[in-house]
Amino acid sequence: MSDNLEDSVINLKLLIDEAKKKVVFAEAGKDFVDILLSFSPMGTIVRLLGMHQTVAIGCFNNIYGSVASMGMNNFTTEASKQMLLYPGSLNQEKCQKIKLKIDDSEATKCYMCPMFVRSGQCSKRYSNFNTSRCSCGNLMNEVIQFQGEGGQGNGVEGGVFVRSAHTSFIITDDLKVEVNSVGSTFNVLKDLGYADCDKLVEMILDVNLQEVATLLESLFTSDTPLTDTFLKKKSSYGMERIHQTQSPAYGVDGEESKADQMITLNAYVRKKEGNIIYVECGNDFVDLLFTFLAMPLESVWGISGNGIILGCIGNLCKSFKELGVDSGGEASGFKCVLPHYYKCQKQLLDVVTTHKPPTYYHYVSFSVNHFREYSLSENSGKRLVYDWDELVRVTSIDPKSDSAESSGFVKRGMRFMVTDELIIAPSNSTSTIGMLKDKHTRLDEVEVRVISMKKEEVIRLLAASLVTSSALSTGLLGMEPASTSTPGSRFRKKPKIET
Repeated sequence: MSDNLEDSVINLKLLIDEAKKKVVFAEAGKDFVDILLSFSPMGTIVRLLGMHQTVAIGCFNNIYGSVASMGMNNFTTEASKQMLLYPGSLNQEKCQKIKLKIDDSEATKCYMCPMFVRSGQCSKRYSNFNTSRCSCGNLMNEVIQFQGEGGQGNGVEGGVFVRSAHTSFIITDDLKVEVNSVGSTFNVLKDLGYADCDKLVEMILDVNLQEVATLLESLFTSDTPLTDTFLKKKSSYGMERIHQTQSPAYGVDGEESKADQMITLNAYVRKKEGNIIYVECGNDFVDLLFTFLAMPLESVWGISGNGIILGCIGNLCKSFKELGVDSGGEASGFKCVLPHYYKCQKQLLDVVTTHKPPTYYHYVSFSVNHFREYSLSENSGKRLVYDWDELVRVTSIDPKSDSAESSGFVKRGMRFMVTDELIIAPSNSTSTIGMLKDKHTRLDEVEVRVISMKKEEVIRLLAASLVTSSALSTGLLGMEPASTSTPGSRFRKKPKIET
């Protein structure tokens, strides 16, 4: 983290109830509102929380920890693991402009084969990862700079995500965000029961990086994140978590699912209690779970529908939608749009809609002294300066595959064990015996059930993964979720990253 970022601050005005020692609301500009949207995707949130204090988000920490601890020989390529530990986003370029940025991820880059860059004699392909290999066998590790086309901006000066022309916003302690006005201030105070404002005082403070980190933690642990962050300086761990088996946000069309739109699992279930101990599965289910890490928080919440409550996150996501926040996704139908390289062989029922890879044009300018300048442009009609200049069309490769075909994150044909808590590991006889020992379960206490997952089951599993520690039993069998309300259940040892 650079020194200039550590020294950056954002001004914030708080209205405080001194008697109750709580924040009534905050008055903030676009800079602060942009911070609230810059935390996603989910894998980034888990990683950032692990850097400061390991706060568990349902089963997402277990999914991330499984990626980190799984050996590289289980993944299709190095890039497959890298893109899960450090998830990419369509907003990655925008996030570089956030004034207080706790995520140290770099903007998306493009890499090409050095042979093509120097002589033009190799594959006309690019990758977003420097561990990808060209068809000639060379690493595609030559960075090619983008050439600005001009006229591209955020639409409204001073905002990264917020497209509103307004510059000031009110944020309540439970993270409801609206445009600041006399009317909105009056309504907020009235709704909160403040007829007399004599006991309310203003506080102006400078928000720093440490407070942004505390705010991120409080977002997943508290129903009063502003009070916890700016007055208590720590989370109170008093968050409401509710999971109900209700209809998902997606409409289920009732048509019989095709075989390529289903995933089948062998579930090992306790006969007496009826809960899932673990499932044995192929690569498609593991690819699906790993894709959860790349999904933005607002997409996970939106797709999960009205069956979950996770503190103030619902308020925050609703506010962003009402403000017309440019989050890089598709608002209609709660579709989640991810970078093209997250596409897997079995995109189960459009839970994730991948973004089409951009086509670039490799611009080579030869000066009179034969010095070459290279850049990438999305403008196919770019004017060439000299007659000997070149504009060559280049297309993307799938960094998860060494062949032309699209693939998943883990190698084809492998079998995996996934526990109820979504801890994922390659399947073998030793791991099976060890699992039963860890769960203090006898073989005659277990029965095998075949579960076929379609669109509705996947959405319920996603919702359960966000708010419970028993995602499989809750999402697939409809059981009451395991409690995640005690502070001790929220902490896990930071996983060792295997290479």
